[in-house]
Amino acid sequence: MTESYRIALRVNGLRYSYPNGLVDHAALDGVDLTVMEGEKVALLGPNGAGKTTLLLHVNGLLQGSGEVAVFGRRVIDANKADLARIRARVGLIFQDADDQLFSNSVAEDVAFGPIHMGLGPNEVGERVESAMSDVGLSGFGDRAPYHLSGGEKRRSAIATVLSMRPEIIVADEPSSGLDPRARRELIRLIDSLPQTMLVVTHDVDLARAALPRCVVMNNGRVVADGPTAELTGNQEFLESCGL
Repeated sequence: MTESYRIALRVNGLRYSYPNGLVDHAALDGVDLTVMEGEKVALLGPNGAGKTTLLLHVNGLLQGSGEVAVFGRRVIDANKADLARIRARVGLIFQDADDQLFSNSVAEDVAFGPIHMGLGPNEVGERVESAMSDVGLSGFGDRAPYHLSGGEKRRSAIATVLSMRPEIIVADEPSSGLDPRARRELIRLIDSLPQTMLVVTHDVDLARAALPRCVVMNNGRVVADGPTAELTGNQEFLESCGL
């Protein structure tokens, strides 16, 4: 098997329940999923389908039962050193950009990850400049995050992940709250990035434009997996899945 066809993410029999009073609620009920290196995958499904819960297992923020492996390295029950290596390879973009922007300037936010990776000042500076250029925010380094537009905040949050040079990007509702122009910019950005991507979204048009493969979840399970154009073109199927 050539390098370009490595398995980036493998999930087998993944189960997870959130405590819900006296009864555990099964958020994931035996999820199986394989994503190859370089694939861009939309993760669709109604609220409560388990999409975000699945994302949080990819870098070990949640630990259910079953198997999750990133480039062959097990995530569930990984030791502290292995988990740190996995998290360096998986960049997580939260639904609310403000959850990732907490410094006095955009450049400080983008530099945070590389600094805590132990990189030197020159390497940190190069990564900050490169990441901000990739998202179209060159020259925004001194701007305060709270002065940015919604689209600029979203791109800044993505830059904080890109500066760590991850091999996989997982994103939760990246187009949420964006106006049409910012949404178009986001689609172009996703299309241009080389990383393997798993993107939770309710935005069917975003999926069609930038994410060629579509995985549909419902009630904690994968109920469909195929070409985005084909699955999202089936109106009856989308309605049956709450989309």
